[in-house]
Amino acid sequence: MTDQIRHNAEEMSRLADRIGRHAEHLESSAGAHTRNTRSRLSATRGRDPLGNAVVHGSEQVLNVIKQAERQLRQHLRDVQKGLHQMSRNHADNDKALADMISRINSRSEAQDKARKGWTDRAKGPDNSLKPVTVPVRWKPGMPKSQFARKAQQLHSLGRRGELYKATNPVSRDKKITDDYKGALMRIISNNHKDNPDLAEASRRTARSMHPDHVQELQAGGRDHWENIRMLHGETNTDIGNHQIWPKIRELPDGTPLKIKVKWK
Repeated sequence: MTDQIRHNAEEMSRLADRIGRHAEHLESSAGAHTRNTRSRLSATRGRDPLGNAVVHGSEQVLNVIKQAERQLRQHLRDVQKGLHQMSRNHADNDKALADMISRINSRSEAQDKARKGWTDRAKGPDNSLKPVTVPVRWKPGMPKSQFARKAQQLHSLGRRGELYKATNPVSRDKKITDDYKGALMRIISNNHKDNPDLAEASRRTARSMHPDHVQELQAGGRDHWENIRMLHGETNTDIGNHQIWPKIRELPDGTPLKIKVKWK
């Protein structure tokens, strides 16, 4: 597959441009999420020495995970520019990472191709149906910054008319999210070999997180790396399985959805 793409210069250029545009958009939007998280952490800073220590440690871990995600996207932008050369020039661990990234991209593209050919599944909102508003509520135990990021993204997608009840069962290739998380863990380990304590703390946090589809698959989202972000695991499970799905499971396919964010 990669050989065919690599030797087809026109196809490679189109794919590289597409990946680059999406990666640039995702990196530019990441700043808002980081500012939101740091703003919430700053509310704790200065209250007492223990609070300061917790904030400092949390910021270090968030920085590591955010840096790893930026690097993962950089690899994805470059996936058509030299994976084979990279695998020949780097150590076995780097080759494993390159192969994993290649799989993420090729599986994502395969899912997009299949989606375009759907004839018996909802492919967008059916505006002849009345929109349904789904409440998404913060619960104790959910990190507020993680909940806010997820809920506000869904709210914005609904406001733009992009959310709808997808045909169930949704089309999903679980290897995409598995490899995404695996690649993230490898990058964290590779980047912080000189600080094993920080690397292990970051890996522990990353292990507790889920590769989350920003636009839920059940709400019409793409099963593609461009639609994935790491999210607190319990928050992801609760919002998707216990809040959204019970409200939409009986709706007709294609029903437009809106999201109302609730903090109490």
